[in-house]
Amino acid sequence: MSTRRFILGAVVVGSLAFSLNAKSEFKDYATITGELKSQMKKEGAYASVEDVKKALEAKDWLVADVRVPEEWAGAHIKGSVRIGRQTPEIALENFAVDIDGNFVKDKVIVVCNSAARASIEAQAIKMMGFKEVKIFDIYSWIDGCNPVVTKYTVKSSKGGTGLKFGNFYAEHCIKTEK
Repeated sequence: MSTRRFILGAVVVGSLAFSLNAKSEFKDYATITGELKSQMKKEGAYASVEDVKKALEAKDWLVADVRVPEEWAGAHIKGSVRIGRQTPEIALENFAVDIDGNFVKDKVIVVCNSAARASIEAQAIKMMGFKEVKIFDIYSWIDGCNPVVTKYTVKSSKGGTGLKFGNFYAEHCIKTEK
């Protein structure tokens, strides 16, 4: 057997072994996001409500929401920006980088409902060169009786709030007078 055939055979066998090994290590979405969220909590990269409030006031932080337009319209944190998941790197450029490609905001808190999608997107965002990247779930914001903004109107949501637009709170946060 020639050296060339031996090397080619070794590469094919190695590739096959790698692909079989990779196949047996398949992880589903829940497993991957669970591991990523756990890892980020250990690293101190899971933002608290206080972290988000401070980031919204800071000049070097961006609070970026990766949820779909319908989720964003339903409720989002005032002062955050929606970058979505399809091309967040392009959207981030619009908010975090100046015309010369220099960071104007070099720290990001990535938001979604449960921080699952945020944990995946945070990996790519870290690779873009941001100084600090954290994740956050909007449920913690809402459950902590912090206001959300909605884009729904009386035309498309007949059961809504009439003409009262602005900040809204979770039902358990509203004190009713008796």
